[in-house]
Amino acid sequence: MSLALVTPLEWATPVEWVDAIATDTLALLSDHAHCELKAAASAQSLIVKNIQRPELIKELLSIAHEELQHFGRVVALIEARGGTLAPVSGNRYAGELLRRGVSGQSPHLLDRLIVAALIEARSLERFRLLADHLQDEELSALYADLLSSEASHRAFFLDAARKHFSEEEVSSELERFAAIEAEVIRALPFDHLVHSGPPGAR
Repeated sequence: MSLALVTPLEWATPVEWVDAIATDTLALLSDHAHCELKAAASAQSLIVKNIQRPELIKELLSIAHEELQHFGRVVALIEARGGTLAPVSGNRYAGELLRRGVSGQSPHLLDRLIVAALIEARSLERFRLLADHLQDEELSALYADLLSSEASHRAFFLDAARKHFSEEEVSSELERFAAIEAEVIRALPFDHLVHSGPPGAR
């Protein structure tokens, strides 16, 4: 079975997270927009650092383009609701994953692909919760519509890792990073962010 089908999230977000996040949907949407923009920038960075791997570039270009489209869609929704895009804030979630996970002992590209896959997997999990449990029908429909894209991106990053590295390397790094990801997300404080900690966490 492809690892793309079994991305291991070792901690499941409680459904109560949806009710907590729904108390400020404009803040959620602003963070979501910035997540899409950062994902596009990350794909572009991977292109620059792996220009000698043309087989990666086409897919990464497609992902960057799609993430920018999503950014524009979310910004348009914010404005339609009378809001404005909030200033960008630091991404503690992704920053902690990279800080704690990249050891220098495994290939840089492998680490980046695994981290990207886990971020997409966590986003997919949260979007599914929002799609299934938000009372706001417009936002519920938005997140339901984005599920296939998140799943596709998650699959790409894991499949790319398997194409460029051995099954043993990928499995080992995936297991290591999955444990780190679970620790990081549970330890974060709650906020109206896509990748915040659990409700009540400070």
